[in-house]
Amino acid sequence: MCGRAYITYTEDELAARYLNEKRKRQPLIGLKPNYNLSPTQLAPVVTMQDGLTQIAMMRWGLLPFWAKNLDAVKKYSLINAKAEEIDQKRSYAIPFKKRRCIIPLSGFFEWKRVDAASKQPFAIYSKNYSILSVAGVWEVWRSADQRGEEIHSFALITTSANSLMKSIHDRMPVILDPKSESLWLDPACEDPAVLRKFLKPYPSKLLAAHPVSKLVNSPKNNRPEILNLEVSE
Repeated sequence: MCGRAYITYTEDELAARYLNEKRKRQPLIGLKPNYNLSPTQLAPVVTMQDGLTQIAMMRWGLLPFWAKNLDAVKKYSLINAKAEEIDQKRSYAIPFKKRRCIIPLSGFFEWKRVDAASKQPFAIYSKNYSILSVAGVWEVWRSADQRGEEIHSFALITTSANSLMKSIHDRMPVILDPKSESLWLDPACEDPAVLRKFLKPYPSKLLAAHPVSKLVNSPKNNRPEILNLEVSE
């Protein structure tokens, strides 16, 4: 499971990466660094709608459209969708077919079991890019009452671990190759056989990992020192 990540790239980097804009004319989404991105928080999400690539802030933790209210989905853990069963689950089947997205991350955290009583957190990130394109699905939940509340949310897609990750954890997010991003986002592509080809472990040789501070264990901690192993709780 991937339940924590971090974002240190700038809005200019985000726009250049996904919108082909070398320099933004105006603020995109008011992006700020998040050194401890946690479920229920907002994060940038890339989608394709009406033929245009768009970036918006969405809630991490997919809220199924069929949920009667927010309390009804609190018992579910919808932050990760397993690649092996994504088209079989009620909450993910339609989003997988029609509402796929990319969650741009600088990196993600995972915990390695050290002994029976402790775990060591690690940061995992790209060797070549400042942004990892993590595959996801998104949804729009609308309240049934007259308020008409609307929440956009997402879940990361996970797969089995590559050789680098296996020493830390048995699963990892699905990370897309830049050449695959346009087809993954395209809502016109609904062929499960085509889409499933993207749901595979990212090559180990393209990733790096290092141990980080246990400050990351608490979502209340959100500062650059998290990425430094030498900083204690």
